[in-house]
Amino acid sequence: MKRIGFFLWFLVAGLLLPAAQPAEARSIRCDGRLVSVGDRRFDAIAACGEPDQRVPVRLEVIGAYPLFPLEEIWYYNFGPHRLIKRLRLRRDRILAIESCNYGFHPENPGSCRPEDLRTDMTSLEVLARCGEPHDLEHRPRYLSHAPRFFDPYGTVVLEEQWVYDFGPQRFYRVLTLIDGRVVRIETGRR
Repeated sequence: MKRIGFFLWFLVAGLLLPAAQPAEARSIRCDGRLVSVGDRRFDAIAACGEPDQRVPVRLEVIGAYPLFPLEEIWYYNFGPHRLIKRLRLRRDRILAIESCNYGFHPENPGSCRPEDLRTDMTSLEVLARCGEPHDLEHRPRYLSHAPRFFDPYGTVVLEEQWVYDFGPQRFYRVLTLIDGRVVRIETGRR
């Protein structure tokens, strides 16, 4: 009897668990044309136009020299009544499509106050609200091993730190971005 109860609980939990987790989109529609995971980058450009922002997030390197972007994140802002779409591309193929926060009008993206900044904002949102950072630092982090003499290839993840100064009466903020998203916000000095 205990086995049947456990089996029923496991079955119900298994059915409910996927419904509770947000599903990653498999495609987006632009002007009546469908773009799906696995399509080429050209298919996205042909259907949706140039992205609002391209963010290289992984580089392939030989020794200490970056060769080319291995992965990029593309953002499409469709306005305030639709969600921003985030496409992850590896070389020329779409790996994933995901929905982000609601979009915005480029001429009125919202305010840029320290309390408006939050984790999970896209780099597109931060740039639209606050403009270019006052200071920017790129930090390469090896995803696979650091290149060696006998195996010179490696993969680098780009981590960025953006600093925004809000004037002498407020503390500046340091935003850490990975994969085109804010993952940490630190408060600096005045």
